[in-house]
Amino acid sequence: MIKNIVVFFLFTVALVGAQVPRVALPLPGPSRYYVHVVNGLSKLGLLVHCQSKDDDLGYHRLLNHGDGYKWNFKVNFWGTTLYWCKLETPHAYVSFESFWLETQHLWLRDRCKHGTVGTCIWTAKDDGIYLRNFLANVDELIHKWIYKR
Repeated sequence: MIKNIVVFFLFTVALVGAQVPRVALPLPGPSRYYVHVVNGLSKLGLLVHCQSKDDDLGYHRLLNHGDGYKWNFKVNFWGTTLYWCKLETPHAYVSFESFWLETQHLWLRDRCKHGTVGTCIWTAKDDGIYLRNFLANVDELIHKWIYKR
């Protein structure tokens, strides 16, 4: 009797398992990411301060057009890696999240994927902060400057 119940249970599990539709999961992203902040301003220097909950990367002065600051990291075990930056000129500033791990949407991953490497390039320009979209081969305006009074 118990043998029949076990066989029936296994048959039911196999039948139900065969009926479950397969969901296409996105491919895993890179395990190491590189984030670049670039001074693309025409005249002014740029003060950059980036950090995560656990890692303050300090202040960096990008004095000339084309100067950059970069760092790299591995995504943490829990998938909660988050970095944010404050960029400041003598007349304006902006604060924004510069990296977050996406689980449902691929907006940032699509823009920061350069081949098999995760590379996010944020460029401060005269009208705001741009993120390099590698797939479209363009810089996209993401944040506008907040002007100081």
